[in-house]
Amino acid sequence: MTTAITGLGVCSPGGVGVPALWEALATGHAHRPAVAEFDVEGATLRSAGRVPGHDTDGAWRTLDLAETAVREAVEGLDEELVRETALVLGTTDPGVVLPGRFAGDLAAACAQRTGLGGEAITVANASASGAAAIGVARDLVAAGEARVAVVGGADAITDLAFLGLNSLRTLGPNGCRPFSAQRRGIGLSEGAAVLRIERLDDDTACTPLAVLTGCGLTNATGHLAAPGADGIELAVRMALDDAGIEPNEVDFVNTHGPGTRRGDNAEADALRSVFGDALPGIPVNSVKGVLWHLQGGAGAVEAVACVLSLVHGAITPTWGSEPIDPAFADLDLVGGDAPRHVPGLRTALTISCGLGGMNTALVLRRP
Repeated sequence: MTTAITGLGVCSPGGVGVPALWEALATGHAHRPAVAEFDVEGATLRSAGRVPGHDTDGAWRTLDLAETAVREAVEGLDEELVRETALVLGTTDPGVVLPGRFAGDLAAACAQRTGLGGEAITVANASASGAAAIGVARDLVAAGEARVAVVGGADAITDLAFLGLNSLRTLGPNGCRPFSAQRRGIGLSEGAAVLRIERLDDDTACTPLAVLTGCGLTNATGHLAAPGADGIELAVRMALDDAGIEPNEVDFVNTHGPGTRRGDNAEADALRSVFGDALPGIPVNSVKGVLWHLQGGAGAVEAVACVLSLVHGAITPTWGSEPIDPAFADLDLVGGDAPRHVPGLRTALTISCGLGGMNTALVLRRP
């Protein structure tokens, strides 16, 4: 079922609000200060992407970030409809217990703060959590269990996540360098991003910014800490089939593009399998070069970025990719220092991958 995307909300290292996100992606500027609240001596990387202007610490920070994004997404919506709206939030650490609440209560706590009275569901699919949550919310709307849903992901920087990824040798000394010959791992960030989705019919509350036409989710990998090309390929094919389109109808691909050796290679191999000889003619990008990795919010902020690309008719650069690894010479990786305007830009594919083989692909189109 096709669902309309009628609202967006974001807070990221690029700033608070949707306009700030587009500006960050277009210019490559983001807030990435040194980590100060826990000891990072000896870590490969000692800075992290932060949402400027948010000073809350501890367990409340993820909730505060989610609340900021949700409030932006429902701004202007009729109060009665807000009280019926469902909330689905992805996060990498559902076991964090908010004071006075149970583990896994992030969505419920955020719904109470923002007045959303429909179902509240927390999704945990590692770094694919935000994107997987979008699939869950789409199914709620399609099944008639929610007329409107706000969906996305949120995570704050914690010592567990930061130092845990450092121990796995996943952090890179220069943060995310997608598809670069100098890539050595990821940079960790915090933030939240959500989309407001609803049935695409005569009762749709607002003019759609875009439509969500396809979703594919898989759990398949041969390595806990690295995605496998087969699992990514399957997720993409499922999403295209769900959308009812052929690969040659995709106008650009927003990759997971974390800047890890295995991750970028597996994703490129999956794209080669899906698109074949047509791949060099399809623009490809990654937003992680500027935002770094928003953990559970990554897939959601990248879906928002795709919507903005469709609205603006332009694809933002893959910051940090130079010099490009010769292994990706067949990719039309969007570079430069400004968005690439693409006449007739209509269909976007976005891919998210998580530890343990969690893969999600979404197809977004102009209405």
